[in-house]
Amino acid sequence: MKIHEDYVELHHDGTRLTLDPRRGGAIRDFQWRERAIFRPTAAADGDDPFDMACFPMVPFVNRVAGGRFSFGEHAVQLARNWSADPHPLHGHGWRVPWSLVETSLSCARLQFDGGADEWPWRYRCEQSFELRQDALEVQLGIRNLSDAPMPAMLGLHPYFGDAAHARLQARLPRVWITDGAALPIDERPTPAEWAFDSARAIDTVPLDHCFSGWNGIATLSWSDHTVTMRAAGCSHLQIYASTDRDFFCVEPQTAMSGALGRGDGAATVVAPGGRFEMRVQFDVSAC
Repeated sequence: MKIHEDYVELHHDGTRLTLDPRRGGAIRDFQWRERAIFRPTAAADGDDPFDMACFPMVPFVNRVAGGRFSFGEHAVQLARNWSADPHPLHGHGWRVPWSLVETSLSCARLQFDGGADEWPWRYRCEQSFELRQDALEVQLGIRNLSDAPMPAMLGLHPYFGDAAHARLQARLPRVWITDGAALPIDERPTPAEWAFDSARAIDTVPLDHCFSGWNGIATLSWSDHTVTMRAAGCSHLQIYASTDRDFFCVEPQTAMSGALGRGDGAATVVAPGGRFEMRVQFDVSAC
């Protein structure tokens, strides 16, 4: 384990993880046997979380239409948090510094407190990282510190590189169709051209959609290695893939994109003092 001015490096045999607590509690680099498992953050990149290898989404994921939703007695209006999108997205955690509260050679725990502002509920978020033999486990949790129930959504936003040579296999029975602003409007059976029941190239069709009914397992493969993602507590998978980009995103989520605005119980309700979490393990093997 190494702690630099800005970064924390964890090690376990041939696996290395670099964390950036100050920049959204993000992962800068995840290396296995000198291979980049996530798209690494370039040394010259600044503070933009979109340049990171992976960042947390909490207390909501994806977009909140117009920043407006109602829950209980609260009519919430969230401010825009990215200039390129009129709808606030990905929560608060990716835009604030986290504190390093615990670390060892192969483990670390980060934390930040939020809410009691435009988000009416106070909360505490924790991320735990553990390197294991050929694996990384990330645990993301939120505790409701307010005296009223709070809606919550959790997710991870990893970036993977070399899209032109990557294949994905995952059972994704349903998909949310989106409008021109990438907001979900209708859930339908996944069409054959978007299905990944059998492994297929990730860059054959452009996608920026949330799939539902996911069983929590996704396998990504390249010519020399395979990454198996196992997500506990996540029934939705957001996939971003383009036919002309060199990266793609496969994002485990606890709820559908846009769940806060639906008012149908899609988001998890966390009781006062209660805690809600998700866990994702990335197992890596040679092909």
